[in-house]
Amino acid sequence: MRFTKQLQIAGLVLGAAACGGGSTTGNSNGNQNPPTQPGGTPAPTANIEIDNNFYSPNSVLLAASGTVTWTWVGDNGHSVTPDGSPAFSPTAPVSYPPHTLVVTFPNTGDYRFFCLVHGVNPYGGTGGMVGAIYVR
Repeated sequence: MRFTKQLQIAGLVLGAAACGGGSTTGNSNGNQNPPTQPGGTPAPTANIEIDNNFYSPNSVLLAASGTVTWTWVGDNGHSVTPDGSPAFSPTAPVSYPPHTLVVTFPNTGDYRFFCLVHGVNPYGGTGGMVGAIYVR
């Protein structure tokens, strides 16, 4: 019993470490839950993978003047498209792996983004492939 509990705790710790401070809630159909602001200290850099129909993680907490790198790792084409204000630049049209996008966020704010393949403005609808950068 004690060994089983230790394995469960180790699994939880490894799972939390793999998340990288953000959240990934979705499925292979590209239906992600709306992102929520992660806890902790804002990071100077963050990495987001664009996998088969989801962003991983789909939210990051970034320090002002920090940089986010999106990396396409799945098989499908996806975009990184700002949604609302403030917006960010550069963006990525529908692209396929191998591809990367690097953006610096000089100002604080909540920067939302989505994938055009999964619908325009999914924040106003249901589901979709969505993400957010929380700059503090």
